[in-house]
Amino acid sequence: MKNTKNVFIFGDSYSTYKGYNPEGYSCYYSDERTAEPVVAGVEKTWWRILARENPLDIVMNDSFSGSTVCNTVRETLTVESSFISRIDKYIGSGFFDESKIDLMLIFGGTNDSWINAPIGELKYAEQTSEELKRVLPAFCYLISKAKTVAEEVVVIINSDLKEEITCGFCEACEALGVKHLRLEGIDKKNGH
Repeated sequence: MKNTKNVFIFGDSYSTYKGYNPEGYSCYYSDERTAEPVVAGVEKTWWRILARENPLDIVMNDSFSGSTVCNTVRETLTVESSFISRIDKYIGSGFFDESKIDLMLIFGGTNDSWINAPIGELKYAEQTSEELKRVLPAFCYLISKAKTVAEEVVVIINSDLKEEITCGFCEACEALGVKHLRLEGIDKKNGH
């Protein structure tokens, strides 16, 4: 039998389920959801299915509905909701010193695309605060930080993103030596 891997998930609405994300986070999916798309229970989420079919222990599912990778955020959210702010918070708190993470799954970029966040250019180090308001330099920052706290990082790239974001994410993953899974032809309802 394989050893169980400790998994950390960074996500947006696609990876939420009320009661399974940090307290106070906005969640898209829940037992109470009646509008399409409905996920019929937490066991039907992509991440619970993955954990069930593989020897995975989800240490944390840090997914926040509506969140962006970069620090350009929705009007209804604060910058603390962005992926890069959240990873910095966990690193600063010592979370990763106390919790060994074998695999980090990152599934984001959808809201950056939907809210027309500035794309920017790929930049792999020394990003300025202004550059972190742009999708591609923020993504490089996120991946570089993730590599320092997890044995393995895998990026899930959603379908229907702006082409510049999809191509930039793929190029950054290759340059930074992390695996990526590009989703294509996904049947969606209301963007999910």
